[in-house]
Order: sequence, then C-alpha cells, then structure tokens
Amino acid sequence: MASDRDEVLLPYLKALLLLQLEALRNEEIFEAKPELLLDRAGIDRKEIAEMLGKTYEAVVKTINRAKGGSATE
Repeated sequence: MASDRDEVLLPYLKALLLLQLEALRNEEIFEAKPELLLDRAGIDRKEIAEMLGKTYEAVVKTINRAKGGSATE
C-alpha cells in the first residue's frame, strides 16, 4: 500500500528518470529505446506511454520490435 509520501514523490521520480534518459540520448551513446529500458525496469506499458507522451499501441509496437517479436500485439 502506497503512502501519501510515495504518491507525492512518484511524479518527481518519474521526472528524474525521464531527464536521465534524455541526457543519455543526447550523449549519442544511447542506442536502446527508452520504452524498452523502462519496460525492462518493470514499469507498466500504459505508464510508459503516459510518461513518454505516446499511445499505448506505439509503446507496445516499439517494445515488440526491439525484442525482435511481432509488432502487432
């Protein structure tokens, strides 16, 4: 069960994560898609879509393609 403090901190933690992903992407050493990294970290795909401002379907397609699977899931 999440506490009130957790609910307050969650948006800030998400923002920090997105800033770190952006910094890595800007260094041009970052080849993995952010969707795939967030998925591997155990973040729900609907939440990934919300965080990145993409549709759920686009996130699923990106993750499936990166994993070498079907993009039509």
